[in-house]
Amino acid sequence: MAAQAGLDVCNNTDLRQSVAIGYEAPGGIWTSEGWWQLAPGECKTVMGRALDRRYFYYRATVKGGEFDGPFAFCSTSGAFTIEGDKDCAARGYDSTRFRKVDTGEAADFTLTLVADGAMPGPDPDHSDEDMPLESAVPFARGSLGEPFTQNGIFTGCELIDGLDFCSFEVEGWRYHAYYGGGSADSILDDLQHWPMPLAVEIEGDMVNYGDITVEVALARVTEVFDGDFFAEERRMMQGTWQSVDDPEAQFTIAGADVYDYYGGEFIGHQWMTLGGTCPDAPYEGIGFTRTELETQDSWCEHLGEVTADRLELIIPELGDVLTYRRVD
Repeated sequence: MAAQAGLDVCNNTDLRQSVAIGYEAPGGIWTSEGWWQLAPGECKTVMGRALDRRYFYYRATVKGGEFDGPFAFCSTSGAFTIEGDKDCAARGYDSTRFRKVDTGEAADFTLTLVADGAMPGPDPDHSDEDMPLESAVPFARGSLGEPFTQNGIFTGCELIDGLDFCSFEVEGWRYHAYYGGGSADSILDDLQHWPMPLAVEIEGDMVNYGDITVEVALARVTEVFDGDFFAEERRMMQGTWQSVDDPEAQFTIAGADVYDYYGGEFIGHQWMTLGGTCPDAPYEGIGFTRTELETQDSWCEHLGEVTADRLELIIPELGDVLTYRRVD
């Protein structure tokens, strides 16, 4: 194994692994590279320079095996270096799933692939249990509104109508933290690079209220390990899904936002929550509730089978199963 600073990958499995990586290059350009072929017991350097980012992303596959993750990068079947992680298919690439690795801001790091497919190897100095993600810039609580400390789900950051903000789902409410709205820019900058959806504890001040939204100023955001009972379902649902019965019907889930399309035309935007059994349902299940942002109309369906490539939604009153396949 190479001794210089950089990112190394070691194959601690009995199978040959094909490895690709993703990272944010200088200038903020998301870039993916591959493939490195690793025989069992072999290590290779996939980035031969001091690491200037805390987080990297990887994909490791074996012949006939599967690999899933919450992040998407562009790739091809042959060797590649691709700038940009959007519009993969339109540019002639595949959109493939990656997982994240936290290097702990080390200048060099070794990722060890183990028997379940690929997982970061143990690092006694940077264990997950000791290092939840956190960003904090305290301010005088109550100076901007009603103080609060609550647990919720971080659902991502976006730019809409010229307003740049990060969102959280908290007990069915949609919390927004805006740049220039009382939160330190450094907190929102950090959140731009956090994975989502992610269970967190947030504290700050409630600045303003809407029908289903709360504008907040953040003083602290801290990852909460095992804080989301529906974490696996929420993670697997991220992406674009197409109806098996009506291929013209699609929806995209990004964080807790659901964007509906029909025939390629945008037709609706909802806010998603996962919870217990739908109201008045004749049987128990995981409730997938969507609320229209414009009208606040909401409806609930039960989750059926959720895999990397298949999603089932069950209409509780009728028992009808709506089946979707992943297309991103």
